Amino acid sequence: MKHFLKKAAALISICMIVCTVSAASVYAAADPAVVTTNSIAGWPQAEDINSTTGVLIEASTGTVLFNKSMDKQMYPASITKILTTLVTLENGNMSDSVTMTQTGVDYAVGGSSNQGTRVGEVFTLEQLLYGTMLASANDMATQMGEHIGGSIENFCAMMNERAAALGCTGTHFTNACGMPDPNHMTTAHDMALITRAAVQREDFRTIAGTHAYTIPPTNMSGERYFTNHNPLLTNPDFAYGGLIGGKNGYTDAAMSTLVNAASRDGMTMICVALHAVDAPHAANDNIALLDYGFNNFEMCEVLPAEYCENGMNRIVVPKGVKLADCTETIEEYDAEGTPMIRQTYTYSDYTLGTITLTKEKKAAYEKALADAQRPKEEKKNEDESAEQTALESSGPLTESVSAADSGAKSEAQRSAEERVRMVKMMFGTVGITVGLLFLLFVILLIRYIVKSKK
Repeated sequence: MKHFLKKAAALISICMIVCTVSAASVYAAADPAVVTTNSIAGWPQAEDINSTTGVLIEASTGTVLFNKSMDKQMYPASITKILTTLVTLENGNMSDSVTMTQTGVDYAVGGSSNQGTRVGEVFTLEQLLYGTMLASANDMATQMGEHIGGSIENFCAMMNERAAALGCTGTHFTNACGMPDPNHMTTAHDMALITRAAVQREDFRTIAGTHAYTIPPTNMSGERYFTNHNPLLTNPDFAYGGLIGGKNGYTDAAMSTLVNAASRDGMTMICVALHAVDAPHAANDNIALLDYGFNNFEMCEVLPAEYCENGMNRIVVPKGVKLADCTETIEEYDAEGTPMIRQTYTYSDYTLGTITLTKEKKAAYEKALADAQRPKEEKKNEDESAEQTALESSGPLTESVSAADSGAKSEAQRSAEERVRMVKMMFGTVGITVGLLFLLFVILLIRYIVKSKK
């Protein structure tokens, strides 16, 4: 039995070691050379993702929270349609009537996502937008581009110009739908910036967050019904709470690509995964990035919103980090004749966010702080003055009472010490008596034993 117990204990120990090693390998933080944000001192450590490149940003600040080769140029596939939709919404009307031309229909070919449109078929711009974002219809996206730009070439120029205005540095699109082209490229960070601008529009959020859509019969075909291809929105295995929406894509060159935005706890996170081996891996990467963001970061208010430009008064910080833990840099500048102040906050030399306000509002805020503090200071001064006055008016009496108290305490102390001394003497006497009696008892006992042996 003992032998069995020893073997069982050894087996349990081995299992515990294996489990510990396995857990360490599964949850190990990514190499900072791969996920470069892991190299920031004090930054929440992230695991690697399957996708070749990826990024996570907080939408209101644009702060990058996770960076895996986010500036590497990659093929986007159909996530191109996020920018196509943004430019269309900014320059068109949902009720516009759009007639399909050969330009759009040429993309309704086998092996690509399309809605089988025909030359002369009429749709509203709204219908084409839903077909583009939900069904990823290349023919509809292309026709929107021609409608808005007058030609695909001009529309692509509009797309590239808009991307540059958003701060994109590695994006160049040659078509409206994401079909393969050696010159049709983007980066994970650029796609996050494009999506950041898109989700600020309520109409984009409505379209991207729609599960299914029906196009009634047209002048040339019957009803069309399609569901959203975004797995985080419609696939129960990947459904994500707080999801705003996004776009997926796939080509042989791009592999699986996926962009999503979600809001929780007063934050909006945008994640991008490019060149995943397949759609489930891209979906899992999006979920992992969103979870990392919501679990490890929070918003921190810098100033009341009414003093800041566009009410943008918060920065994003790792959970547990306070504003006092950050370094503040203040820069004054001029904006079309208006004196402005830019306050930038960094943590471990990494920029967390920036707020801007006019110099006038900065002065107003400082005055409001001073006004709020003044009653407290006045009350404190009044209390201190009253206390000093009381001490001065009762000085001699206080000294007399203190002296009397001191004398009383001295007499009481002497009395207590005398009682302690008497008690000690009494216990000392008792102790000696008991000791002598015990010694006498031992002597008598020894004598009795000796006599008994004789």
